Amino acid sequence: MKKIVSIFLLFTVYLIAEEITVATAANVQYAMEELKKAFKRSTGITVHTVVASSGKLAAQIKSGAPFDLFLSANMKYPKYLRQHRFAVNDPKIYAYGSLVLWTLKPIELDKGIKSLLNPKIERIAIPNPKNAPYGTQAVIAMKNAGIYKKIKSKLIYAESVSQTNQYI
Repeated sequence: MKKIVSIFLLFTVYLIAEEITVATAANVQYAMEELKKAFKRSTGITVHTVVASSGKLAAQIKSGAPFDLFLSANMKYPKYLRQHRFAVNDPKIYAYGSLVLWTLKPIELDKGIKSLLNPKIERIAIPNPKNAPYGTQAVIAMKNAGIYKKIKSKLIYAESVSQTNQYI
């Protein structure tokens, strides 16, 4: 966490502000609460977050949304924004994510991704691969495991990681 807080410090060295607004990809939303508190303790600066999919946040930035920092789940969006002069700095990788199997029902997941073949699992929510990097990676993982075609009919596509969490 210190590394991420220092990244915040790096980006705010030139800001003389009492608060900043961070456009936060849905996959980071839970970690942001702790990061906001740590950043406030370290700097005295309050962090406000706007949570949405990386693609939607990038579109908002392109339309002039007043964000001070953009935490994206996919580097293609910050790279695009920088290339088209909607960002003042080159993007930096702040973390690496991973896919998880998550259920509130008592279903065994000891076979990893192949656990999705279990007939007790009727629906599988993933972020929409058309606009969410974790959805794309989920489909790739299912294809690599050789189960995608067998479970494709169970898939429910959420708009983002945040909405996928709501389905669970």
